[in-house]
Amino acid sequence: LGDRIRMSSLDGDRIFFHTEVDDAHEGQGVGGALARFALEDIRAEGTKVVPECPFMKGWIDKHPEFQDLVHDAPAPTAD
Repeated sequence: LGDRIRMSSLDGDRIFFHTEVDDAHEGQGVGGALARFALEDIRAEGTKVVPECPFMKGWIDKHPEFQDLVHDAPAPTAD
C-alpha cells in the first residue's frame, strides 16, 4: 500500500485519521516527512487540522511550529 496519511475534510478542516508507513521504511523518518509535507500544505491552504491519528497528534506536539494549525489551538503568545 505504501506510505500515506488517511484524512478527510469537514467544515473546511482536515481530519487526520491514520498514518501508514511501510514496514521497510519504519525508523527512517518517513512518517515525519509525511506529517511535515501535509501540514505545510495545510498552512499554504489556510485551513486547520484535527489530529485524530495518535502519530500525527504526537508529531504536532513535538513540533511547536505547526501547533497553530490545530483547530481551536490557542493563539501563540509573544515571549
